Amino acid sequence: MRSFLSFVLFLTVGFACMAEAHPHVFADVTVKAVFDQNGFTGVQNQWAFDEVYSTAMVASADADGDGKITGKEADRMKALVLGPLEQNNYYNYVQFGTKFLRAEKIENFSVKMKNGKMVLDFKVAFSVPATSDYTMLVVVVSDITNYIQMTTDMENADVDAPDAMDVEFFPDNLKGLTLFRAFMSDTEGLFLRFKK
Repeated sequence: MRSFLSFVLFLTVGFACMAEAHPHVFADVTVKAVFDQNGFTGVQNQWAFDEVYSTAMVASADADGDGKITGKEADRMKALVLGPLEQNNYYNYVQFGTKFLRAEKIENFSVKMKNGKMVLDFKVAFSVPATSDYTMLVVVVSDITNYIQMTTDMENADVDAPDAMDVEFFPDNLKGLTLFRAFMSDTEGLFLRFKK
């Protein structure tokens, strides 16, 4: 009897954990690594949310009822969506050596509705100066809790860098990178190397 109760407890805990892992929100994500003349300055994000979440969020923030999010409404949306993600680096993870960099701030935030989807554009600022030798980074945009199922299109990721900055990049899986062990196995990173 005791082993049966242990088995039932095991199943209950297992199903509870699986239930917690199911996504409740869906977002298509594109990213661009951004550089200036001094080095890496951050990740430009565009998140297009599913129609159900979009409708609910716009309804909660659209104070004047015009179907657009502007001015103070945009500030409210930024606080509602990105505020709780600050402690999780806004789901932007940049590996530099053997550590993750801490996001510095959000820049250039905007929100709009497009084809029934709420689209957020924003830059997550980081600072990694360029040197005369290559510096290596790995960029991942993902929710490791899977509350938001983020489909990040790393195949179409891009880089914005001045001509004087030598930047090479390619998407790849994260296999073997220990800092990313908590991520889902199909998560891809954007591998970057750059120098002056």
